[in-house]
Amino acid sequence: MWADDLGDRNSPLSANPGKLASSFSVSGGLRVYGFSVYSSNVAAQFILVFDKSGLPADASLPLYTIPVAATTLVSDYFGPMGRVFTQGLVLCNSSTGTTKTIGAADCFFDVRYDNLPST
Repeated sequence: MWADDLGDRNSPLSANPGKLASSFSVSGGLRVYGFSVYSSNVAAQFILVFDKSGLPADASLPLYTIPVAATTLVSDYFGPMGRVFTQGLVLCNSSTGTTKTIGAADCFFDVRYDNLPST
């Protein structure tokens, strides 16, 4: 367990930039506690999760995939200790579940995370 630090008093950070073209990303080491994604698409699609510092190329393989039904909210929670992403976190919508095929501008992303100190 990490030491309680005054710098952690305002964590976790919450990023909610509104509807994005296709993805959400934060670079650098992160402890992610969870995220929510709302899809306003009238068709089903997928949210792909990557440990990357930027949006990967189409056909890239994600860490894992979350299926999203039409006009639905999905979320993932990693518990109070969170999940560490060493390069950064990239979430993107995709029309395919096993590889990245970037989707339309129809998702809202909300991510709760802490930046990890550089080593």
